[in-house]
Amino acid sequence: MRSSTAPPESGETTLVCHHAAGHQILLACPDSRPPAYEAAVGLSDAGLLGAFETSFYFGSQSRVIDRLVATLPSRLKGRLSRRSHPEIPGSRVISHPEVDLALAAENRIKTASRRRKLSQWRAEYFDRQLRRQVERDHPAAVFLFSDVGSGQTLPHCRKLGIPTIVSVVHGDPAEEQDLLKREADRSPEYFPLYLGDGDIDLTELEWLHQRRQADRNLATLLLVPSLHIAERLQAQNIPEERIRVIPYAADVNRFRPRPHSQPRPGCQFVFAGGITQRKGISYLLQAWRMIQRPGWSLHLVGALPRKLGPLQADLDQPGIVWRGRVAHSEMPALLSDSDVFVFPSLFEGSAVVTYEALAAGLPEVVTREAGSVVRDGREGLIVPAGDPGTLAEKMERLGTDIELRAEMATAARKRGEEFNWLRYRQSVAEAVLSLVPSSCSANPFRESLAPRKG
Repeated sequence: MRSSTAPPESGETTLVCHHAAGHQILLACPDSRPPAYEAAVGLSDAGLLGAFETSFYFGSQSRVIDRLVATLPSRLKGRLSRRSHPEIPGSRVISHPEVDLALAAENRIKTASRRRKLSQWRAEYFDRQLRRQVERDHPAAVFLFSDVGSGQTLPHCRKLGIPTIVSVVHGDPAEEQDLLKREADRSPEYFPLYLGDGDIDLTELEWLHQRRQADRNLATLLLVPSLHIAERLQAQNIPEERIRVIPYAADVNRFRPRPHSQPRPGCQFVFAGGITQRKGISYLLQAWRMIQRPGWSLHLVGALPRKLGPLQADLDQPGIVWRGRVAHSEMPALLSDSDVFVFPSLFEGSAVVTYEALAAGLPEVVTREAGSVVRDGREGLIVPAGDPGTLAEKMERLGTDIELRAEMATAARKRGEEFNWLRYRQSVAEAVLSLVPSSCSANPFRESLAPRKG
């Protein structure tokens, strides 16, 4: 198993690769996932990006989209403008806003079977578009994010002999299947909130699991964001040489610690993510019940389910502050104003917010399943998933020990600086180059950006 988890070393050089137009990479992800945008930048910088196929994208040079956006209210325009990246060439983007329209319609459907049907149509539609793009361009390689090309694109690439890379976003399906069984038994009252609103559709989840398993069976190379996922894949006899660990990152210029000041009384804990059982919300609220005290607060960032169920009573505890949805532009200030980041996720690929919290200089209390790069006892404390007692103990330790908190805060920022998006881009380009030989030349002007091969 190859890893790109080591920090950059000075004196190393990046690779600038020159490809003919017909020998570049098709990248695809049907949402605005930050790692997908950053992968597009990394491939573009390396001269590898042929096309980036996604959903709505602001600045894709589509006249239809430009006219549509021009008619929208300014507030909505502002939100949509975030569906872009200034370093992705708009001429390389193939935008499918119809995917977003289907998702919006899906979210309004109350009947599970009808909602499932539209969800599956949406995934299969995007898959068909990718296959057609492969047939038109015959790219040197195809780079997909989880389950977007499992039905048609990956099998078609295998038939044509085109190498494929899949970025494993959602973790191991077998692990989630085991988790669902456990949660149904140990937290039946919270189980309906596993994914937030409404009863969990196990039929649709099984369909997604099958697509994700197909990814693992068909892809030439699997990029995984955490050692935890890599170990799970190896346990299923996936050869080590087909796995490469490339952790995610944060914008370390936007997410920064708050200026040095006198320690304030109390402790402000913060959780950010979906207020769902998959993120371990019931165990966090149980832990808070054990440790709450005057001067301490727990800030919850994220949308609440429409039907709160057991959450209603738990959210009424003293010290809990629900912040609701917070714009990404406001997250740096919110994190830097906190003292400890808590993220007891039960199942994850790798949560980008854990990297952002490190960059903001927050010690963390996380599970291994969160996919974080936090090291136990250095930048934070690692706890078993679904264990409110241990979670309470570790939160209390950081809440009461101001010196330990300050020491870990310094280490957290240093660790966060190691995992920046420039590093992620270069690691992705190197992974692609391992499958697509190219004429390359050293570029001494960007040597500080190149990560060491693990």
